[in-house]
Parts: sequence; C-alpha cells; structure tokens
Amino acid sequence: MTGGPMAQGGAQIATTTSPFKRDALRMRKVDYIRQVASDLFNRKGFDATSLDEVAEIIGISKPSIYYYYKNKSELLLDCYTRTLDICESLIEEAEAKGGTSLDKLCYFTRELIYLNCAHGSIAIVSELNSVPDAAIEGLRKRNTALTENLLSLTKNGVADGSMRSDIGKPTIYFIMGGVNWIPRWHREDGTMSAEDIANSYTEFLLRGVAAPDGN
Repeated sequence: MTGGPMAQGGAQIATTTSPFKRDALRMRKVDYIRQVASDLFNRKGFDATSLDEVAEIIGISKPSIYYYYKNKSELLLDCYTRTLDICESLIEEAEAKGGTSLDKLCYFTRELIYLNCAHGSIAIVSELNSVPDAAIEGLRKRNTALTENLLSLTKNGVADGSMRSDIGKPTIYFIMGGVNWIPRWHREDGTMSAEDIANSYTEFLLRGVAAPDGN
C-alpha cells in the first residue's frame, strides 16, 4: 500500500507546515499589523486610535490582535521599536555607502521617506508616555542616540565642506520634523509617488543645507 502518513519503510512522513514557514508567516502578519497601527497612530494619535479600527482595516477580528499583543500600549511599543530599528539600519547603510556627510544625510532622509510612503507608515516616536513604563527609558536612549548620530553628520558635513557652516541641532529637528509630517498627509492613492516625494524633499534638503560650493 502506498501513500498515507506512513512510508513503505514505516517512517512517518511529515505532514505539518515547516516551522520556518510558520515563523515567516507570523512575521508578515505582525509587520502588517504594525504598519496599519503606525499609520493610525500617526494620523489620529494614540488615544484616538482603537484596536477595533486596526482590526477592521486588516480584516481580522480584534481578538486576533490579542494573539500578538496584550494591549494597545504593547502594540505602540512594537511600532516604535520597528521605527528605531529601521532608522538605525539606515544610518549604518548611509555610513557604509561612503561619500560626503551630505550624501549620507540625503541617503538617510530619502530612504526613510520612501519607506514611509511605499511600505506602510513608520510610527513617529512622539507619545513615549503611552508605552509600557519599563520600556520608556530604553526608547528615549535610542531616540537620543539617533539624534546624536544625525547631528554628527551635520558636524562632519561642516568639517568636510559639504554642508553650510551655520547648521546645527535646529536644522536636524527641522529636517526630521518635515519627514515626520509626511505620514500625516501622504495618501497611497495620491498624485505623487513615494519616489517623487522622497526625491523632492531630498532636493529641498540639498538646497537648504549644502555648502555654497557643495554638489
């Protein structure tokens, strides 16, 4: 007799899904939940966003979200963690690419905007008091370190001659403030593509912070 759960030698044939595939599927589901939740948190704020809305957009039941997160605060924490993971990776990529400090700052900004517009919103880290208390300090430290890394780019940009000599911390806040505002008005079905928005903002950045003789 052939077929069935047993092979001819008596060995059990695996009929369950590979744990690697299950893990990959779970991560895709989690990432989609984070993208949808980030978009709502960005547009409406934490308090005005409900898990019912998140579930409705995704097309699942609210209890299904509780399979992954105990409450809305834990979901916000995961959204913020994802944001910082992405930003830290982009800083590393920018450094690895070389070029001037202006090149690196433009790369970071362009890619962050593109990701925000083309692959679901990245949560704006602004409501730290709404995440679980135990996580607040760690998020603050990572957020401060990210700002310091961006400030280092501006300082190095002045030193290597690629950026204006009068830029500093306010410039970084201005740049990131503009980037963070994009998820509030951008719509996937709008007239501008993610690439158009990223390129336009980066061109604006170049003109604003580049040294007079910079490229």
